[in-house]
Amino acid sequence: MNITRFSTLVAIVVLAAMARFIPHPFNFTPIAAIALFGGAYFTNRWQAIAVPMGAMLLSDTILEITTGWGFHSGMFIVYAAFALVSFVGMVLLKNVNPARVISSSLISSLIFFLITNFAFLYPESVVADQSLGTYPHNLSGIIASYTAGLPFLKNQILGDLFFSGVLFGGFALLQKRFEALKMA
Repeated sequence: MNITRFSTLVAIVVLAAMARFIPHPFNFTPIAAIALFGGAYFTNRWQAIAVPMGAMLLSDTILEITTGWGFHSGMFIVYAAFALVSFVGMVLLKNVNPARVISSSLISSLIFFLITNFAFLYPESVVADQSLGTYPHNLSGIIASYTAGLPFLKNQILGDLFFSGVLFGGFALLQKRFEALKMA
């Protein structure tokens, strides 16, 4: 990968992560889109995970410093789900086209929702933070956890689709305009 392409991809990911500071509805963020984008376009698998993860860590740190809402005890689960979304980008977006971006975005939303809501079902054993959820450890607790997360899922799907469109569409336009951004 040439340095111009790499630098542009890093800049896009970091700028997208900074969009988290714009006021928005809960879960209407660029997080999954950043992970998908990194997975799709960084040719090195380590970079495909590390660059988006670093941008998320940077934005979480700034959020923690400025608002006190950047980190919580469930962050390991959140970051693991985020890394899995990067793998979705690596696998499903080897050939980027609008249909694949939309389907990968929807799959990523569901993966993130299913993992994080199930993990927060067991706060004392997984995240050790009672403020993140205190559901009974049975089928009704699982149903309650996922039901409580549904309003967030709607916003997440909308945000993931929107930001995926912005990132992938924007980069496609840049590639048409600047030859150096195309794969060699």
